[in-house]
Amino acid sequence: MSGLILTEDRSRFFDYLEQMLWRAYYCARKGKRTTEDEHKFEINAAENIHQLAIDIMTRNYRPTVGIAFITKEPVIREIFAAPFRDRVVHHVLFNACSGWWDRRLIYDSYSCRVNKGTHFGIRRLHHHMQACSENFTVPCTIVKLDIQGFFMSLDREKLLKRILWGLDQQFKGNYNELYHVLKFLWTSVIMDDPVQGVRLRGKRSDWDQLPTNKSLFNQPEGVGIVIGNLTSQLASNIFLDPLDRYVISDLGLKHYGRYVDDFYFIVPDSEKEYALACIDTISEFLSKLGLTLHPKKHYIQPISHGVPFLGAVVYPHCTVPGKRIKKEFIRAAYEFASGYESIESLISYMGMLSNFQSAKFEKEVFESLGWDYYSKL
Repeated sequence: MSGLILTEDRSRFFDYLEQMLWRAYYCARKGKRTTEDEHKFEINAAENIHQLAIDIMTRNYRPTVGIAFITKEPVIREIFAAPFRDRVVHHVLFNACSGWWDRRLIYDSYSCRVNKGTHFGIRRLHHHMQACSENFTVPCTIVKLDIQGFFMSLDREKLLKRILWGLDQQFKGNYNELYHVLKFLWTSVIMDDPVQGVRLRGKRSDWDQLPTNKSLFNQPEGVGIVIGNLTSQLASNIFLDPLDRYVISDLGLKHYGRYVDDFYFIVPDSEKEYALACIDTISEFLSKLGLTLHPKKHYIQPISHGVPFLGAVVYPHCTVPGKRIKKEFIRAAYEFASGYESIESLISYMGMLSNFQSAKFEKEVFESLGWDYYSKL
């Protein structure tokens, strides 16, 4: 085993680690089997997984160089794509730790959790609107806030400290071989500087239109993590769990929900003054985490006006698609009509719209193209 000497106990753990890596590999390759990086790994999967297990056991594993590029759909943003080998490691960490954290996180934390997500978050927002307003009989106000440059602002040492605190709680003093492996991997992944040696896809000028605070290339040393990694999605919930508990338990704002860095709370109008004062209190709490509320994304409105959230606009008695989803559906419809897009893409968007009250909008788009529209009702 390339110089790796194992006792009987460590040999059994090595076999267990390889099993973990195989499970993680099958998770990581879902939806990625057409990519070149995955295909190269899959050709020699047994050898690659065995070597990865050796590197982890000998503490020689290091995240490898990724690829950075700019995408402009649906909005301009920077993407750092991790190599497939590292994605396998990310799934090991997620599989080993997400269950423990999921049992600890508040119910109304919606992102990167089994049986939750955007549509669940939209439904929960409507539930809170209905519950706080006593079935829409009491006037209520929603305060919706956003953390400025959340992933780019994360202090990696503070994040790692929080993650390792959870790991200590998860294992409760039983610091076995698995604990030490997970601690090593979390430290390797979180403290890795993704900018070092990264390969660019496209031209450096592609970054010209991207605001400087939205790029890892412009962050101080030790600040910022990759947005798209599976570990980053779990880490966002881990790092903001104290915020969730502070808002609900300390501030008493029980009609609260969060999706990554976008969160809201709802109060009866009789408590509006207190709710507005809480904005500054929350800002002070976030500053201790090294985070800042986005000054231009304070949404404070009566719930009767409708609340834009996670691609939808939620009203007391209906939920309609937001501007971005409408725009994407119109584009898909017109490109299909022009022969530039497949019917599968259009059907996919129609499936997305089925989660909303959107018949009137769909009918208008269909009729603008000369198509007959048949209501889903």
